[in-house]
Amino acid sequence: MKIGIIGAMKMEVDALKNIMDNAKIETYSTVDYYSGVIENIDVVVAVAGVGKVNAAVCTQTMILKYAPDMIINIGVAGGLDKEFNIGDIAVATSVVEHDMDTSPIGDEVGFISGLNMINIECDETIINAMYNAVNCIDKIKAKKGVIASGDQFIATDEARNKIVDNFNAIAAEMEGASVGHVCKMNNVPFGVMRAISDGANDDAQMDYPTFAKMAAENSVKITVEMLKNIQGE
Repeated sequence: MKIGIIGAMKMEVDALKNIMDNAKIETYSTVDYYSGVIENIDVVVAVAGVGKVNAAVCTQTMILKYAPDMIINIGVAGGLDKEFNIGDIAVATSVVEHDMDTSPIGDEVGFISGLNMINIECDETIINAMYNAVNCIDKIKAKKGVIASGDQFIATDEARNKIVDNFNAIAAEMEGASVGHVCKMNNVPFGVMRAISDGANDDAQMDYPTFAKMAAENSVKITVEMLKNIQGE
């Protein structure tokens, strides 16, 4: 089995690279791909860069060059669910592109032409492995639900409420649905997990710089536990 792991930012995947055995680096389209072994599983880890296009390029290249059996997208997100505390974990049951909008020509908001759907479903085995991994980490809770992606840092109550109203999403970020979109096109199972770094509201600009590093560390800890779970299955 080979698992692809994609993060948007360096801080989200550095810890994984540091514990990787037999690491080898290759660069394609300016993205560095680190392949090696973590928890006795073959992995390839990459920092895609922020945003949907960067994530799509990274995902497609990873599929073509490394042929992973599944892809996992990790990192941080703004929490849309009121039960979340900073550092808690959102596990995607499906992902949506909240900035996809062809409603003026009769489509529903978020409808993805070509895939002909709004919600891109995540793989059930990966969902369960992520969710169960949280139980191994003290003082962190997880919640399953829709994670919404778009090329916007959500930092106002108005934008936050619009995403919740349209998609009933529990978290908002900038890459997960793009990873899911490409995986769906290539028939590759995928999962998306996010540690909460801010409330995606009027305070987000202040909260994010303070808490993003801690949230990213939580994401990485749980990723390692998740790899153990997948290996066990």
